[in-house]
Amino acid sequence: MSAAYRLNRLFHAVSGRCIDVAVDHGLFGEPRFIEGIEDMEATVAALVEAAPDAIQLSLGQAPLLQSVPGRDKPALVLRVDIANVYGEKPAAPSFSHVIDDAVGHAVRLDAACVCVNLFEIPGEDALRRECIENVARLRTAADSAGMPVMVEPLVMDRTAGGYGVDGDAD
Repeated sequence: MSAAYRLNRLFHAVSGRCIDVAVDHGLFGEPRFIEGIEDMEATVAALVEAAPDAIQLSLGQAPLLQSVPGRDKPALVLRVDIANVYGEKPAAPSFSHVIDDAVGHAVRLDAACVCVNLFEIPGEDALRRECIENVARLRTAADSAGMPVMVEPLVMDRTAGGYGVDGDAD
């Protein structure tokens, strides 16, 4: 399958835009992130009814979307990395790892694309390098399967207590 075919499932045919609702937060082990989405079956059902262009889910959550019958459901964006940088007291050393056989899982789940983080955190140069290597390895594996890769850049400020941003674009 061509990457273009998968991208056609992500982007609205008229506007060319994509609304991707991310509810893959449970993957990161931060309890604050799952408030309101603890019942993933109900959450996915509500999102399918709201009809965004895509829903971003982890490997364990993805079958909840893909088991919905019919062709008029949001596309699956599969989160394929895990990191330990969230929370009020993030673990050290920081890491970001791509799951095993990420592209294979995405193909078997009929995902429209895979999503991986690119962290920019002051003082975390090794983590940034690891993220860049993750993107590069994933891109290589994804090309042969025609699987688009979505890179999610996250600029975070550790002084804000873990996962924090100050809203300043600079």
